[in-house]
Amino acid sequence: MKTLQIYLADLKELLESRDFVSARTLLKEIGPIDLADGWDHFDADERVAIFRLSTRQKAMQLFEELESHQQAALVGGLQRRDAQELLSDLDPSATSRMMRDLPQPLVRQLSSIMKKGGQECVQQYLQHPPESVGALMRGRYITLDEKWTTKAAVERIQYSTRLRRIEETHLDTLMVVDSTNHLRGVVGLKSIVVAPKDMLVRELMDQAPRTLTPEMDQEEAVKLFTKYKLKSAPVVDQDGALLGVVVYRDIFAIARAETEEDFAKMAGTQTGLLSQPAWRIAKIRLPWLVATCAGEMLVSSIIKGHEETLARIVALATFIPLIAAMGGNVGAQTATVMVRGLATGEIGREDEAEAVVKEVAVGMMIGAVYGVLIGFCAHFFYGDRYGWPFSAVVGFTMFISMTTAAMAGSIEPLVFRRLGIDPATATGPLITTFTDLLSTLVYFTLAAKLLL
Repeated sequence: MKTLQIYLADLKELLESRDFVSARTLLKEIGPIDLADGWDHFDADERVAIFRLSTRQKAMQLFEELESHQQAALVGGLQRRDAQELLSDLDPSATSRMMRDLPQPLVRQLSSIMKKGGQECVQQYLQHPPESVGALMRGRYITLDEKWTTKAAVERIQYSTRLRRIEETHLDTLMVVDSTNHLRGVVGLKSIVVAPKDMLVRELMDQAPRTLTPEMDQEEAVKLFTKYKLKSAPVVDQDGALLGVVVYRDIFAIARAETEEDFAKMAGTQTGLLSQPAWRIAKIRLPWLVATCAGEMLVSSIIKGHEETLARIVALATFIPLIAAMGGNVGAQTATVMVRGLATGEIGREDEAEAVVKEVAVGMMIGAVYGVLIGFCAHFFYGDRYGWPFSAVVGFTMFISMTTAAMAGSIEPLVFRRLGIDPATATGPLITTFTDLLSTLVYFTLAAKLLL
């Protein structure tokens, strides 16, 4: 975006004066990502001009970086022949993803521009649910025969790949299939290029690659990519026939969107709300505070039940906010680790017990350190008045609060997942409330027993 800001005024001036030769030269200095980030700075005519003045490869990169509605608006602004050429160059899966987010009238308009064969290809992707792997897979990749030599494979790559479609064609991993299009294995482009010319493809290929199915949920695909550090994965049907390929770039986009959504849910909100009116943001956030409000009312009732203790030892009130805040922070940290682990697949069913034990142990260690530290601080402030028992109450309650928070933060996401509830949605408010309830109860119970 900084690069665009440097050239923005000059570029708009050149476009306005229709000095397209100079504008084309200037566009070489601006990357497609920067152009996409600053797309709102240009009007409809300027956007069309920028797209047409860019090189074919850069124009395709720019188009892929745009949001769906921006892509549709750009296609609608092009002449029919240019729009038809653009849509034919796009991978049908990319076209289908764009069309999913558009209103039906606009979808019909784009469909009428496309060639008949392109319409049929796009419809094949649209038949898959939007959250499935089938909706995510790409249709442009290179297939090889296992009996070919690497020399024949290189020639196949050269002859079957168009330079103008290079950005839309997956080349890093090549699919090895038989005569009926059933997957036999995969082989990396680097291996094909550096291997001896007379070496057979079957000698280089991975015969048991990780595969996906079109019905698989995209989150499951994210977990597989994360666990096995995949760069791509072929998509096959139940009979093993090759349908497409999923690449890391698309998986990364899904993972990033899921992470943003999970963090928003843990904060009791949603993604993409900054542009919404204040009343709508308040309406969405309001329900998630009910659990916290109700729980903290119980905390208040516990404090009220020990009113006599608090009245006789007012110093107890000094440490209530500190104990609650430290416990809440540990709980939030633990919950974040667990929710992320569940989302990425790092914590599977067989790893749950180990993850809980480890997080509770961490909470106990942190609680012990801070319990001793806060205990000494309490003695420094009030030791001459109440002695070591007061310090012990404060320090032990800090230990209990942080240990309990770690336990709740590690167990609650697992419980919610078993109940079919999104852990990111419900975990945050309940951890804070549960920790406050238990730590306050322990705090005043110990105080009443040891100090009165």
